[in-house]
Amino acid sequence: MSNSQIKDISLDKFDWMLDNWVMADENGITRERWIKESDTILRGNSYTIKNGDTVFTEKISIEKRGDEIFYIAIVAHNPGPVDFKLVYLSDTKAVFENPEHDFPQRITYINEEDGSLFAQIEGPNKDGKTIKIDFLMKKER
Repeated sequence: MSNSQIKDISLDKFDWMLDNWVMADENGITRERWIKESDTILRGNSYTIKNGDTVFTEKISIEKRGDEIFYIAIVAHNPGPVDFKLVYLSDTKAVFENPEHDFPQRITYINEEDGSLFAQIEGPNKDGKTIKIDFLMKKER
C-alpha cells in the first residue's frame, strides 16, 4: 500500500514483528522485542551490549493515531520522541519516514522468507551522503 492508500489500517498488519529478536556482529549483541499493548499501540525496546556494557538503548513503539500510523523512537541523544510516519505497507514490509529528522530519516522493516526480521535505517551522514545501516535479526529462542 502506498502512502495515499494507508488509511485506517489495523495494527494486526504488524503481527509478524511481535517477538524477541537478536543479532550478533562486531558491534555486539543487539536485542529487539515487540509486544502488542493494545489495538492502537505496539510497544518495543532495543538495546546493544558490547563487552558486557550496554552501549545503546531505545524505546520504540508503533502507534495508530486516527487513521495514521507512526513509529516512535525514544533515544537518549534526542531531546524527545521522534515520530516516523508509515508511508508504505505490504504483508511483509513496512516503511516509516521523517524527512525533517537528522538521522535516520527512513526506517524499514521486512519479514524475511526464512522468518528473520530485517531492519534498515537510512539517511544523510554528516557529509550529506546517504548511508544505510542493516540489522538482520533472528527469533530468540
